[in-house]
Amino acid sequence: MNTVVKLANLETKMFFRDRLSVFWTFLFPVVMIWLFGSMFSGDMAGPFTFAEVFIPSWIGVNIVTTSFFTLGTVLAGYRETGVLRRYQSTPLQPWKILAAHTMQGTVIFIISALLLMIFGMVMYDLQPPMYIGSTLLALFISILAFFPFALFVTSLAKNTQSAAAISSLFLNLMLFLSGATFPLEMMPTILQYVAKVLPLYYVIQLLRGTWNEAPISEFGFEVGILLAIAVVSIVLASRYFKWSDK
Repeated sequence: MNTVVKLANLETKMFFRDRLSVFWTFLFPVVMIWLFGSMFSGDMAGPFTFAEVFIPSWIGVNIVTTSFFTLGTVLAGYRETGVLRRYQSTPLQPWKILAAHTMQGTVIFIISALLLMIFGMVMYDLQPPMYIGSTLLALFISILAFFPFALFVTSLAKNTQSAAAISSLFLNLMLFLSGATFPLEMMPTILQYVAKVLPLYYVIQLLRGTWNEAPISEFGFEVGILLAIAVVSIVLASRYFKWSDK
């Protein structure tokens, strides 16, 4: 475990040296919330405020961006440039590498989620989660589902460009069709069915629900879906882990 922590610490330091990654992970979501807030903050229908709907949703989106771009695409780059082949000559097993990157991604995500929550509290009078323990558990389950899912999907890419393209495709599909940015009620019926195939839909339902409405025990279906994704993804990510792109 000490090896995993050391590797995670190294990867975290390398992340913060990349200004572009820092911008897209920490500042871009804040800018998007500000833009949506400028358009919708005074026009929300229903019992919840703009912040209560959009902040939990974008925290969910941050799980997607972190899993695909901070983890999956980076590992694809390591595979292409031969970094993972050099790791292969060490006692590091694949699960330790995946665990270290998952730990690093979790740290990055926690920082980004806190920034979004603080921004929401300052700018839009966001209240803390109604069921904070349930919300934290919902975040853990969402991370458990998405991180290995992204690692598996990007492991199928032949190079960094392919991994980035796959990541962008998944992000855009889930961003616009999962209810994160536009209410599902505004979409055609067929797209509402498509949304329920996307993992992010269940993350958003779980986060919004535990933040505003009820404890996690009331969202057993969403929890079951995400745990199933987690189990399958962990098995597949470990099974199809590749040291090189050959």
